[in-house]
Amino acid sequence: MAANMHRIFPIRAIGEGMCLLDRDRFVTVLEAWPINFGLRAPADQERLVHQYAGFLNGLDFPIQILVRTDFLRVDDYVGELKSREEEMEPHLRPSLADYVEFVRAAVSVQHLVRRRFYLILPWQGSDSRSRPLRRGEQLWEEAQQVLLRRKEVVEQGLRPLGVRVHRLENEELFRFLHACLGGGQELPPGVRWAWES
Repeated sequence: MAANMHRIFPIRAIGEGMCLLDRDRFVTVLEAWPINFGLRAPADQERLVHQYAGFLNGLDFPIQILVRTDFLRVDDYVGELKSREEEMEPHLRPSLADYVEFVRAAVSVQHLVRRRFYLILPWQGSDSRSRPLRRGEQLWEEAQQVLLRRKEVVEQGLRPLGVRVHRLENEELFRFLHACLGGGQELPPGVRWAWES
């Protein structure tokens, strides 16, 4: 991570589906796969909005929602499709060529965009110990339990809406932080993969 960003977002450890920030702040990140709201009937859309509002109002802990928009490169996407051609049933292969042509024509008019939705669940410990370098280490297990319960609450609250969630684990979490904070390919000095005994 860039030095300036590391000062703003001080990650001390990443592991087991969460990361430690500063001395006693922990976060876990969930990726959510949304439903296609625009294809729903108006009555269904209204029902979903009310359910979602009820879910948010029922939370007793903070939650941050991050939406990332990535522009996809059509050549990479088409290359990935073509690499799977051998796996396809023979009678479907001519359709692939038509689909590739359709994608190229569509991209010439507008960009391919992928939106990814993330829910960031924070927790701050209330430990009274005075050794700041060991404080997060001592709170690690408690943070895991609290954040796991919060993940389950979010999962249960979004399931009736048709939204699935997945907790980012170790390397996934690092890639997420890397993409959001614009850092390097390796952990910054002083950051570890979970706590070592």
